[in-house]
Amino acid sequence: MSDSQGKRPPPESHAASLDEPPKQAWGEPLMRLDTAWTALENRLCVWVIVGEIAVLCLWVSLAGLSSFYAPGSANIAGVVYRAIVGAAVLGTIAHLATRPKVSDGDPSSEAWKKKDVVHQAVTTAAVFAGLLVARLWANGGNEYASNLRAWIQNASVLMLIGGLRGLVTRLTLWLALLGASIATSRGKHINIDVATRFIPKRFVAPVAILGWAAAAAVCFMATWGFIDGISVTKFDAEAFTACVKGEGEGQGHLCDTPIGDRLAKTKAGISSDLFLLGRQASLDLRSFPKVVAGQAYEKWMKGPEWNEWMRGASWTDHFPKEGVDSLIVPEGMLDQAKMPAVSAPGASGAAGLLIRDLDFILPFGLLVIGLKFVLRILLVLSGHVRVDPDSAHGDDETKHLEDKVASEPHDLGGAASASATEVAS
Repeated sequence: MSDSQGKRPPPESHAASLDEPPKQAWGEPLMRLDTAWTALENRLCVWVIVGEIAVLCLWVSLAGLSSFYAPGSANIAGVVYRAIVGAAVLGTIAHLATRPKVSDGDPSSEAWKKKDVVHQAVTTAAVFAGLLVARLWANGGNEYASNLRAWIQNASVLMLIGGLRGLVTRLTLWLALLGASIATSRGKHINIDVATRFIPKRFVAPVAILGWAAAAAVCFMATWGFIDGISVTKFDAEAFTACVKGEGEGQGHLCDTPIGDRLAKTKAGISSDLFLLGRQASLDLRSFPKVVAGQAYEKWMKGPEWNEWMRGASWTDHFPKEGVDSLIVPEGMLDQAKMPAVSAPGASGAAGLLIRDLDFILPFGLLVIGLKFVLRILLVLSGHVRVDPDSAHGDDETKHLEDKVASEPHDLGGAASASATEVAS
């Protein structure tokens, strides 16, 4: 086989065959930024997924354990959950206690095989035992789980975002936006590439850049649209104010409220929300040990403790004094239990209060995606990213196949055929 058939072309000739523009030095920092940014988002995705799984497991566990079962009742969710938990726990214990060890000899020996049969039989029996005994502790831990679940939903910081369900909703939205941002960085966002497949090659990059610029503009406009909408609908910022049409005419009509006034109203609302979040967190530090110990979450705090806690912060910096004073427990009711949950002065409660703040996740995510489109445009202009409408797979897959071809110089044709088959599959 000749050298032209047995050796891979040098990188310079390969780049030239693809007609790639030379890489500009000013794009190097942008490329490092894109790499670090994407790596950070990848890590965030992992942590968000782990957090969401943990929250879902806690949600299901508390719902199952707090479900009360009465003989003849159709509500058997608690029994089913306890059966699953019992089978998993007993099965795991039996597996760890009876599994053959390396020190037991050769796995192909008869003695080892007998121990393995015993291990399988005992583990299976333990799993069935866990399923069967669930009925014996059908309401085991019911009161404890109910108290813990009610505290989380009604008197903890999670109460401010809609409980465990609200937390899962926000994590799911965050995960979707992270995925969209990563896809944009790697050129795997949804796009219509019919035009770029039928135009001359020299126009492919300009058309792609034009499309990305339009997408970035849409993201930026949507970012402001959502921010403005949230300010008006969630933070009660005035969309319009009364003004005078023409000097001296005295005809009143509505004008757009200045943007600064809307944002100032929103900023004040966010500040008060964060203040209540901090106050609820301080209550949680007191409630958590008592709830874990099994004490009823809504009965441990009395009027004197509540009043002392109220005086421990500058409420009047965020709310009117008369509203703050209305939260103080009067003298004649000091011996009554007080729910350890914050309440916004002048409002009926604070449940779900922070949902309006977390709504800003969406415009923030759109802003990040818009910036990613701008960054990708700059990387194309600097020659660090190539626009290829015929690339059905991403850069990682292409590099994998090229490395596979390079690692088999003795049979370039066969390797190429295998690579083509891998891409088709």
